[in-house]
Amino acid sequence: MVVDRYLIREIGSALLAVLGVLLLIFMSKHFVRYMSDAAAGELPAYLITQLLGLFTLAYLPLLIPFALFIAVLIAMGRLYKDSEMTALAACGVGIPRILQTVLGLGLVTAIVVGIMSFWLAPWAERVQYDLRDRAAMESEFSFLAPGRFHPVRGGKGVFYLESMSQDKRQMREVFVFLQDERGQAVFSAASAHQYLDPDTGSRYLVLEDGYRFERLSGEQGFRFYQYAASGVRVEPRVPATVQRPRIAWPGSRLLEAGDAASWAELHWRIAMPISSLLLVLLAVLLSRTDPRQGRFGKLFLALLVYIAYFYMLTLGRAWLKDGLIPSSLGLWWAHGLALGLVVVLLGRQLGWRNLFAGRLDAAA
Repeated sequence: MVVDRYLIREIGSALLAVLGVLLLIFMSKHFVRYMSDAAAGELPAYLITQLLGLFTLAYLPLLIPFALFIAVLIAMGRLYKDSEMTALAACGVGIPRILQTVLGLGLVTAIVVGIMSFWLAPWAERVQYDLRDRAAMESEFSFLAPGRFHPVRGGKGVFYLESMSQDKRQMREVFVFLQDERGQAVFSAASAHQYLDPDTGSRYLVLEDGYRFERLSGEQGFRFYQYAASGVRVEPRVPATVQRPRIAWPGSRLLEAGDAASWAELHWRIAMPISSLLLVLLAVLLSRTDPRQGRFGKLFLALLVYIAYFYMLTLGRAWLKDGLIPSSLGLWWAHGLALGLVVVLLGRQLGWRNLFAGRLDAAA
């Protein structure tokens, strides 16, 4: 039990560090993208934190198995480098006992990853799309950044505001350019606010204390008006698509659909917890090094193995989606190859005779 707790503590601390770095990399990349969308007026700023959290939850089933794989390699590499594995073997704690402990940790991780892969990740994807659609239905002027020009009405207009009140209801020093089949119009106003007609539900941008220049189609010259208040109807944005991709579908809907793409998504979700188990076994066996090689002696080889395994899963998913392989085969062939590598490494390290005879306790 002392050895088990020691191994779990070593692997656990490495897992938290690796997972933290991976999350930082992925979140930073998408944070920049969300900020760019918000600056372009395509995403309200208040949704950035929510979308970032949902994105993280959706990608955890993919990141956790890889993080655990690297964590086991780092922890076991340190044990080999400091000759602690040699000392443990001298005390009767060999590779079979290490595999038993690490496999228990991998089983717990696989259960967590399975729950995330089948329920939490699809839910997070659905909520992301719902939030984006809800934002798209809001007014075009509801989340614009002051001091920037923003396209409106599908690129047929431009909107600019110098500043905005803290409650984001009152805009100051507003400029609006609109163009349609009737002609062109330019508005400037000292202030503006939005108005919702309670009877029709239509939204208007009410411009106050300003000027209007317009040029109608087929006419020469401009018309000039000065107004105390003028209203411009604001069209709500319409979501680009209502259909959700299969990564956001619940498992029951995938089973009901039963097409090739749905089976590909189901097998991909199944692959996440299975890969957690296989990767921890591979990590233990690939981490075996000579003390003179250093703790990262087999890290490059282990990464190549992971890349090959992940590539097979990705390729198999594409084949399933295109109907090139039957759904009954799924991604099991990729898992089988990974399991075969585990058996080969076990045979080389523990001895084929001990492995086939089931005498793993006799192997050092």
